[in-house]
Amino acid sequence: MIHTKFIGIIFLVQILRYGLIAGGLCYLIYSLKKEYFKKYYIQNTEVTKSQLKNEFKYSILSFLILTVLNATMLSDYVRPQTLIYSNIEDYSIVWSILTIPVLIIINDFYFYWMHRILHHKYFFKRFHQIHHLSMNPTPLASFCFHPVEAMLEFIWIFPVVFLIPVNKYLLITYATVSFLNNVKGHLGIDIFPQHLNTIINSSKHHSLHHKNFTSNFGLYFLIWDKFFKTERI
Repeated sequence: MIHTKFIGIIFLVQILRYGLIAGGLCYLIYSLKKEYFKKYYIQNTEVTKSQLKNEFKYSILSFLILTVLNATMLSDYVRPQTLIYSNIEDYSIVWSILTIPVLIIINDFYFYWMHRILHHKYFFKRFHQIHHLSMNPTPLASFCFHPVEAMLEFIWIFPVVFLIPVNKYLLITYATVSFLNNVKGHLGIDIFPQHLNTIINSSKHHSLHHKNFTSNFGLYFLIWDKFFKTERI
């Protein structure tokens, strides 16, 4: 059974988190402290109101889709079939510590290939072009996806929870980690130390991806872009 109240809570949490963090950063960087942050801008392309409206509109749709997927995964029908558990004592402390890094590694590999495939001309025009309407992305673009892409972005977790044990609280923690990473990639400003720009998929890497479309497909790290020679900086 999927509880309507539960769905509402999930959706509300996501909207509040998006509004406070992504919206707050967007307002800070592109309005309130615009003159200060200009020296950190990665691109010179002006961010327009129509762009921000588009980013917001599709992000809200993405959160609706994510809410339904999460509610389904945690429903009385699906969850008992998964390896999602509640008590931290059910598995070792070592596994609990490793859970988040393991999820990051799996998601990073999945995302690289999913993202790269979406850049094939057939899929790009149909599903991925919406995200790239933001040539110079802002934090509001962090979840600006076509509905099909939104499902692809999040569906990877379903087979994972059927194959490996994941504590439900760590699952929630990972959702927050993933959210913050998406916002980081769409900041539009280059504020990371140079040595980190050689390891992580920084704001600079992802902003350049929005600009040229043909490189920097990673999510968290640059390992797959470096290995498959798709990194550009």
